[in-house]
Amino acid sequence: MDHGDVFTAHRPTMLAAAFHITGSRYDAEDVVQDAWETWSRVDLETVRVPHAFLSVMVSRLALNAVRAQRRRRENYPGPWLPDPVVEGDSPEWEVLHRDGLGQALDFVLSTLTPEQAAAYVLRKVLDVDYPSVAEVLETTPAAARQLVSRAQRAVTSAIGDSLPDQGNRDAEALATLAEAVLSGEIDKVAALIAPDAVLYSDGGGKVLAARKPLFGRDRIAQFLIGISTMEEVTIVPAIINGGPGAVFLQDGKATTTVTVRAGDAGVSTLCFVRNPDKLTEITLA
Repeated sequence: MDHGDVFTAHRPTMLAAAFHITGSRYDAEDVVQDAWETWSRVDLETVRVPHAFLSVMVSRLALNAVRAQRRRRENYPGPWLPDPVVEGDSPEWEVLHRDGLGQALDFVLSTLTPEQAAAYVLRKVLDVDYPSVAEVLETTPAAARQLVSRAQRAVTSAIGDSLPDQGNRDAEALATLAEAVLSGEIDKVAALIAPDAVLYSDGGGKVLAARKPLFGRDRIAQFLIGISTMEEVTIVPAIINGGPGAVFLQDGKATTTVTVRAGDAGVSTLCFVRNPDKLTEITLA
């Protein structure tokens, strides 16, 4: 067993785990690089299950990264959304897209305490046992169970339970909503949006974006009709953070990404990322 071969084999899983906890492509890449520096010094004879060992290691590093950057997030201008990672721009992110969690769930994780987010990812995404979760969080297995339970309740409260066909639901809802928006009929748009829907728009203080979340179908419908009048914009369907979405292009450059979460009452969550710093890695053929 060679350090490099084992690490390379598990790198996509570590990137996905670090991203789910940090919500940042660049932070996740830094975390995985730090993990390599530690892993390269590990005595391989002491490692029984490399997947579990590396998952715990990268999650601990990601947790520390989020704790160190909480002030930056708190001072962020307007809503902070996780980076959009588009399928196909790099094979090393394949596991993130295979997870199929979507940007809405990653956003909810970013609103939890770092400990809750890490506990959720370790248990629900990586299937790490509770004693190992507790090791990362420096707590007891019982306390780790409570953190996972609280995180799960927060996720369910915010976006509901994921259904077996959630991805298809979201894709169909996005396509139908886009068609209605392009028709310019605000009543048709509003009918597709849940009464308690919320729209988040992340401009990072660098481009025009709603500085506060928009609530309710009428306000969201008005917002969507407003952006539909933008000229010279090409909208390209894409898989973003493992869920269906779309990329807005102007002169071939990504200016906005959008993802939605659909429930029985209609589209319940919409995430628009417009911060140019979060779009630089997006390349579409």
